[in-house]
Amino acid sequence: MADNVSNLIMEQLQLLRRGQEAHQLELRASREEFRTDIADLKVRISGFEAGIAHINAQLAHLQAQVAIQSGRIDRVEERMRQIEVRLERIERQLDLSPA
Repeated sequence: MADNVSNLIMEQLQLLRRGQEAHQLELRASREEFRTDIADLKVRISGFEAGIAHINAQLAHLQAQVAIQSGRIDRVEERMRQIEVRLERIERQLDLSPA
């Protein structure tokens, strides 16, 4: 009977060991899959960062263009104001102002 109990215990221990080995294999596979996923994410994030850097460069260029256009518009408005003042003087000198 002692041999029978020892055999049962040994069988149970072997089953536990097999289960533990299977679990360790699953963990190794999961870790490898996790590492692969992380590597893929790093590549994708690098792509996003490059895209954002490109967008920021384009935005800076557009801001510079807006500033240039704003300056040009300001000069045109000033020139128009000067022309309006001259035109009013000419109208007064020619007495063409509206009655």
